[in-house]
Parts: sequence; C-alpha cells; structure tokens
Amino acid sequence: MSVNYYAFGPSGGELDGEGLHIGQAAGSFRFLLRAHPDRGLTSFAEWKNSLFRKDVTIRAESGYEVSAQDMEMLILQRQDRAGRPLRARFGIRGPSRPGQIRDAEGYELYDGEFC
Repeated sequence: MSVNYYAFGPSGGELDGEGLHIGQAAGSFRFLLRAHPDRGLTSFAEWKNSLFRKDVTIRAESGYEVSAQDMEMLILQRQDRAGRPLRARFGIRGPSRPGQIRDAEGYELYDGEFC
C-alpha cells in the first residue's frame, strides 16, 4: 500500500487546484520524492525549503493535512516501526532508469509520473 503527498499554496500546487506532488511512501521502502526540475525541486534540501514555507499546506492523497515537520520525518525515516531497515527504491548500484535521481545527500527522487 502506498500514500502520495501533495503541496498546496502559492509556492506549490497547480493552477487547476491539484497539489504539487511531493512523493510517495510505500510499504517497506524509503520515501520517494518527486523531482520537479522546472520548479528547482531536484533534491531533498530544495524540497525542505519549499515545504517549510508558511504559505504551503501539505496533504495526503486522502485529504488529511500533514505538518511540514511530520513530512520531513517521513522523508527521513530509514526504519519501520519494528526497527527493520527500509529498502531503497533504486538498485544497489543506484539509478538505472531515465528520471531516477539520487541527490548529493543520497535521497532518491523520480522525475516522472508515479504509478
């Protein structure tokens, strides 16, 4: 099971009212950030600056609001509740498909639509 998260507000989101896709939390995997090169969002550091703006609201796809602090913790999470390590989304050798990005800090992003 997976959950997608979206940013809303003047600095995030689309003109038609749909939020800007932040990324996805899924099962036993680490959070996968969505890259938006046209908005300068190609690293966790850039996303963090955007998410902590006062004019940005974060929502899960089901509609519940998430604080910037909770969103940051979800992105940083490396273990599940039982203490097992969460798996990286990309292979051991790193990005192998077009659109896969690993930023300087090792966070994984994808520049494309999520399934």
